[in-house]
Amino acid sequence: MKKIYILLFVFIAFNAANSLHAQNKFLVTVADAGNTKVRVAWTNPYGDSVVQLNVQRSWDSVKNYKTIFSPLSPELPENGYIDESAGYNGMYYRVFYVLANGSYFFTKAKKVKTGSDFTDDISEENKADRNFLVTVHDDDTVIAQFNYDQYKHFRDSIVNYTKDTLYSLTDADILIRYYANNINWMPSPHVFTNADGYVQISLADALQKNYRLRFFDEFHKPLFSIQHVAQPMLLLDKTDFMRSGWFYFELYEDNKVKERNKFYIPKDF
Repeated sequence: MKKIYILLFVFIAFNAANSLHAQNKFLVTVADAGNTKVRVAWTNPYGDSVVQLNVQRSWDSVKNYKTIFSPLSPELPENGYIDESAGYNGMYYRVFYVLANGSYFFTKAKKVKTGSDFTDDISEENKADRNFLVTVHDDDTVIAQFNYDQYKHFRDSIVNYTKDTLYSLTDADILIRYYANNINWMPSPHVFTNADGYVQISLADALQKNYRLRFFDEFHKPLFSIQHVAQPMLLLDKTDFMRSGWFYFELYEDNKVKERNKFYIPKDF
């Protein structure tokens, strides 16, 4: 019986620690510091409980991270580091930290944003409403209407891969202002590069409709096709495209062109 109580106590203590950690957020920001330098800053909510901290960098958002900085005082509530050695401000950064109880964590990978996002967070009620639509428009034209999940992907594509700016007029009304008033590219809500660098296909009604896709290289030479997109969400590995750069696609619905667009796969070492 004593063993059971001991195990129960350990279980409760472990879950309480995890719950406390989930409530506190180790905040990391990554910003352009000029001349291809990158500033990584963080806010530490755990104080003296942080006994080790490493700033890590990678060309990829998931793997191949290397430690580039370890502060002498990891317990400081706020600190930062200027990365002068990258030579390129498109790399990913994260913070690895260890607590006094031996548990360790990695923060979410981030990189310098090229676009600007001045949108407000959409209410939880509207996020959960399947009939809720977000309208994106410029000063003259409605660009598209998205459900919440599609809008998130669209917003991330704008912020991470363009220099355009998004503004909230209301929860359901988003204004886009183009960088230098030059309309070069509008990311697709259906085929795009996600935050991890994978090509994501997002077709909410794929089970009800007949979609197919054709992919082309930067010279519009055919690469491969997907004759039938049978899932609402599909990820394509970067290796399917052999290299980084721009790629084009054609999306067909019932053998009629629904969309022609392009996407960018970032460099991956």
